[in-house]
Amino acid sequence: MKCLTSGITATAFPPLRGSKSAHVPGVKFLGEVMTDKIIQNIRENKYDRNELEKLLSNAERLNREDIIEAVKESLQEIDPRSYSKRYVKPIREKVKGIAEEIMNSQGWGAWPENLVGNGVKAGGPMMNGEVLAEFYISYKKEGWKNSSYLAVVQPDEESVVHYMVKKHGEEGQIVYTSSEAIEFFAAALET
Repeated sequence: MKCLTSGITATAFPPLRGSKSAHVPGVKFLGEVMTDKIIQNIRENKYDRNELEKLLSNAERLNREDIIEAVKESLQEIDPRSYSKRYVKPIREKVKGIAEEIMNSQGWGAWPENLVGNGVKAGGPMMNGEVLAEFYISYKKEGWKNSSYLAVVQPDEESVVHYMVKKHGEEGQIVYTSSEAIEFFAAALET
């Protein structure tokens, strides 16, 4: 088995590997030179997905942000599905959960007269790849040209969640708390 930190086999150099049965830990700290070598190997695609996953787990355990970022970039390049499963899916689930929580807490999920369908829906900007996560609740009644909606949005991995609320026939506005979003959307439903 190849040691991910040195490129040599762990059996040829046991101190790197450690031994659980003998209660001997493996390498706990990586120096600057070794870290640079690991990052270089990551960027040169010398590790497959499984090795990257193991390296990432260790880097997270050791709180090595430099290695974590390199692995994330490599995973995104060599295995977008694995990257998405690990990083994108949890963010999307969180944003969808916020939208569902708002809908359920306000009883906005079952309007019999809603012309655009009830429930939380995936937003177009997310589907088109313009934002990382967007889920929304919308409402349209007879006589309205456009619908009103409340969207929960997280544009990218680093940004915070915000809310876009649009009243039919008006421009949308961005707010940063769910209470503001609920208040504005409730007002939009009353007109």
